[in-house]
Amino acid sequence: MVYMMGIASKFVGLLLSGAGAVILTYGMSKEGDWMLYVVGLFVMSLGLSLLTARRQPTEIHPPPPTVTEIHCDNSECDFREIRDFQRGDYVLKKLPAKCPRCGRPLTIHAIYVTREQAPSTAAS
Repeated sequence: MVYMMGIASKFVGLLLSGAGAVILTYGMSKEGDWMLYVVGLFVMSLGLSLLTARRQPTEIHPPPPTVTEIHCDNSECDFREIRDFQRGDYVLKKLPAKCPRCGRPLTIHAIYVTREQAPSTAAS
């Protein structure tokens, strides 16, 4: 049904564009009849707007999952943690939490979007 409405609006837009072009041409050919010229421009622009109009997408996708990668500031400690992104996170931000292994400060080293893996279809 929605598809048919799209075709109908394109058809009406095409008709209005053609009628506007005819009125515009007739208004330009008559000496001093500027009102037909304005009406022709209006009808033609209305038809062209119907021709170029598109439906807005109705499906709203949630934002992709974003994660924050946290590292210990101690170069000898290899502690790393990946957690969900929180508002206010930025790269090289010093966190108030301390490393659970060595007690040194933690820093955000990366923020990135994780790709969701498409479910694999196993052939049986």
